[in-house]
Amino acid sequence: FFHKTSTKCYFCQLVFKNQIQHHSKPVPSIYINWTAAQLSNMTSTAKLSALGFCGADDSVNPRLLALIGQNYPLVEFGVLFRPDKEGQPRYATKNWVSNLSNILSKNSNTKVRLAAHLCGSYVNDFLSYGANDSAKETIDLFLKQLHDWGFRRVQVNATAVNGVFTENLAYDLTIHSFLSAVRSYPELEFIVQKNEETSPLWSGLLKAKDMPENMVFLHDESKGTGKEVAEGWPTDPTFVAPSKKIVGFAGVSYFSHLIR
Repeated sequence: FFHKTSTKCYFCQLVFKNQIQHHSKPVPSIYINWTAAQLSNMTSTAKLSALGFCGADDSVNPRLLALIGQNYPLVEFGVLFRPDKEGQPRYATKNWVSNLSNILSKNSNTKVRLAAHLCGSYVNDFLSYGANDSAKETIDLFLKQLHDWGFRRVQVNATAVNGVFTENLAYDLTIHSFLSAVRSYPELEFIVQKNEETSPLWSGLLKAKDMPENMVFLHDESKGTGKEVAEGWPTDPTFVAPSKKIVGFAGVSYFSHLIR
């Protein structure tokens, strides 16, 4: 799901022998089940919960994604949603997503994992959910549509490179809006993209009382740009979701060999 002029996805080469063309070198995200004690001791074996491939767009045959998902249940396909880039490489059109949803719904025996990665105005509206009626209406309609399409996880990419206004991330109203949106949709799991830039947001969320059970953290210093992690994955157990014992990592690092 990466650029046609560069390296093709090695994972899909194994499965389909170059039948799928892509848009950039893939660096997947993973979600693992880890207790805080295991996370502080990186020699522990953790259970892989999901392996994410992000950037599926209109250049990809939805039926091939269905085949991958059906044969590899841990794979989660991430679809980027950013209105001003819809239809460009790595940003699927809604017609394509609807087609994918229809294909997947015809096979009820296997549930293919889908995660929506919100960018641009969707994130700006999400962060204004509790302060702006128009933003709330937009997000309510979109989250309901995502659920109808079969998405069960939503990643919020609150960074400038993803077209988001980040000046107000530390505001109490922003934190309140984020939590309000998350709590309004318990049927969806929301992913907080944790990096240095989003620190005002995630640090505020950590201070909240009764953190929502449907919120998890993703360590992603590349901010969705697909860069490899040079210094290794963080080991702070604070970010392990207390209810599900899940934490996510984006990119490939020194510690990746520890995942079994």
